[in-house]
Amino acid sequence: MEEVILKFFESIRCVPLDVVFGFFSLVGESAVLAAALFLVYWLASPETGELFAVSVLTSVPVNVSLKYAVRRPRPYAAEVVSRRDVDTPVFSTRDLGDDVSFPSGHAQTAACLAAAVSLRAKRAWVWTLSALSLLLVMVSRLYFGVHYPTDVLAGALIGVLIALFWKLVYAKFHGARYYLLCAFAVLALIPLFFTCPHDYVQAAGLISGAAFFLPLCDMIRRDPSPFPKRLWRVPLGLVAAGAAFALSLCFPADEGFHLLKWFLIVGAATLGAQALFRLCKV
Repeated sequence: MEEVILKFFESIRCVPLDVVFGFFSLVGESAVLAAALFLVYWLASPETGELFAVSVLTSVPVNVSLKYAVRRPRPYAAEVVSRRDVDTPVFSTRDLGDDVSFPSGHAQTAACLAAAVSLRAKRAWVWTLSALSLLLVMVSRLYFGVHYPTDVLAGALIGVLIALFWKLVYAKFHGARYYLLCAFAVLALIPLFFTCPHDYVQAAGLISGAAFFLPLCDMIRRDPSPFPKRLWRVPLGLVAAGAAFALSLCFPADEGFHLLKWFLIVGAATLGAQALFRLCKV
């Protein structure tokens, strides 16, 4: 059945659909989701932004761990279908790792964010838009021949479960949220002593940064400000995150420094940004 579904999408490939599904695959990219998370964290209420960030940043190391544990070849690597070869500055189907198909990272992170947003908003139109966006992200991975249907279904299910877990924690065990986050970070760091895939190091750096810096953000008093004035947080936040990224360009090409890079970027986008907001009274 999976082969039949994949061959159907292979049969309808064309340039216009490349653009459409390329856009929705781009929506599921880690860098795009991280940018969206930072914007929400800066502009929304502190608890909402924190909940979304914790949910998605927890999902990333879980996904990468499962990928390297299962080691399922991608459909094009198993010669089930061909891969739609796309390579642009913003989206590419190359260099994905031929044996890390299950579960789909795009589907999992997109589902995690969509579920977190829907559970928080409690609006019918938000649920509808989130579900439609998630479905198109999932279909895009089938269209390009880089995932099986079970990959995207499993990824979506895991993402929703992680969002539900953190929703429960923030609703019923709010005081324990940072302890749980630290536990996730410690568990994410343990595999680094045995293996160091480049993308897993990034995931571990992200969750470690969140576990370390988010509790410190509570030490900075956040005065409410009207929304037009709050928009100044975007350039200030970009300055903070950009400074950390610029600093990381001086790091040696080593996995330890790659971990430190993402650790510091999360710190700059959270604690550093909050300090700037407080200083500039926005």
